[in-house]
Amino acid sequence: MPSEESTPDAAAGPEKWAGAPDRATGRAGLKELQAASPARAWNLVEINVSLEELQELRRARICHLVQPSDTVLDDSIGCAVWFAARGAGCLVAPGGVRPYRSQAKVVLTGIGADEQLAGYSRHRARFQTHGLAGLNKEIEMELARISSRNLGRDDRVIGDHGKEARFPFLDENVVSFLNSLPVWEKANLTLPRGTGEKLILRLAAMELGLTASALLPKRAMQFGSRIAKLEKRNEKASDKCGRLQVISLENLSIEKETKTQYPQCNNIH
Repeated sequence: MPSEESTPDAAAGPEKWAGAPDRATGRAGLKELQAASPARAWNLVEINVSLEELQELRRARICHLVQPSDTVLDDSIGCAVWFAARGAGCLVAPGGVRPYRSQAKVVLTGIGADEQLAGYSRHRARFQTHGLAGLNKEIEMELARISSRNLGRDDRVIGDHGKEARFPFLDENVVSFLNSLPVWEKANLTLPRGTGEKLILRLAAMELGLTASALLPKRAMQFGSRIAKLEKRNEKASDKCGRLQVISLENLSIEKETKTQYPQCNNIH
């Protein structure tokens, strides 16, 4: 089990984040895991981040790691993943919660499941307008662009903590197996939300005893954690993120100022 370290702000005002949707599903998931495998020690680390800390660390570190990605979605996910990978928060224990910092060196992410198993709402919309052929094309496009759209950003953000990002759903054998199946064996979008998408994964979870988790509808981490609405509530995920753009302009100004003050460095490559 990872060793514990004190984290000064980890336990400050946890009630402020108690209403986040992922907080409730996380605790419910912990109980399911404990019931399914009671001999194993399971650690649920709840991470509370203030607006001030978010803004400070975005400016100091996260904005550089997320670039060249620059949308509101990239900002929300990049920040959420960075704080999750840091692993500093509160450990949920039988006697309550206590400050904790994970010493794990590997971070497993679920990226690739939604892309391959029709987990996004756009997959359902595509199926409704263009049928199985359209859904297949959408999934092919998702997998073709996942490296440039997601993997580089997440790998850099996680690696900033000296940890290794691993993507089980993008393992070569997993991808090959899923590609060998017809789409209707992986998802059934005639079924309701929370059932039909990622159907093969839900069935596997039920076989493992994770019945309640298997029936949960998808909730993006930026909404489940509420990080997406912490600063501005009227943004679209695809919008250029003004917070990242402002920081980028500041960095550009610093670079220009440096070249002006130290022209001898301009030809160094």
